[in-house]
Amino acid sequence: MASTGPREPGAGRRRGAPPSRGLVVVGPGASFGVELLRRYGREGFALGVVSRSADTLTRVRDALAGDGLPVIGAVADVTDSSALAGAVERVCAEIGGLTVLVYNAKLSIRGAALTVAAETLNQTLAVNVTGALAAVQVATGLLDDRLAATIMLTAAGPRTEPVAGRFALAVGKAGLTALAEALRPTLAARGIRLRTVVLDGRVSPAGPLRPDEVADHFWQAFVAPRGDVFRLAPVRRDTGVAQLPLEV
Repeated sequence: MASTGPREPGAGRRRGAPPSRGLVVVGPGASFGVELLRRYGREGFALGVVSRSADTLTRVRDALAGDGLPVIGAVADVTDSSALAGAVERVCAEIGGLTVLVYNAKLSIRGAALTVAAETLNQTLAVNVTGALAAVQVATGLLDDRLAATIMLTAAGPRTEPVAGRFALAVGKAGLTALAEALRPTLAARGIRLRTVVLDGRVSPAGPLRPDEVADHFWQAFVAPRGDVFRLAPVRRDTGVAQLPLEV
């Protein structure tokens, strides 16, 4: 199926061609990471993954092997900015260049607002916010002068009462959204699009947000000609009115 997304002139040529289009997912997770990589792989992207766990890399590679989609991977903890930068750079070099970076790493530790330890909040912020900043910083240098250069950050919908006492995660995701707003003008001046993908619901094969729907939402967020925040949430079945515009 032909791609509808931005393409680089001469893509597909080998000798003397511009760098191939590459996707790197930092923190593929267990809920939709494989489907996200598969969606972009079917559009002709070279695929890369940076994960804290070697087991995750093996799982992702095995899942996509049947589709004939090779995945280049590296292990790094996003709280170690030097290790993360090195891992992203190595993966990008092996896949032939970076076009899209998706930061999907998160840390969720249970705790209510008035009982969660300050150290716990610091731990979650190190992954959910500071790690994202480190990933953006290394990606920026790799995306300069690339057509359709895009960074996407996975955020969550706002909740006044975080589910199951996940106060620290709610704060972290709010911080990530604020980080994106602060970074966006600077990146735009360098020709890099920063897009926040808001998943306002649990991702599961049984729903309410299915992994394939989430993966396609990330693709649509990439190919959209404009927009900063792209929200996906379950469609209410008791109304015929469209609930969720892609771009908000």
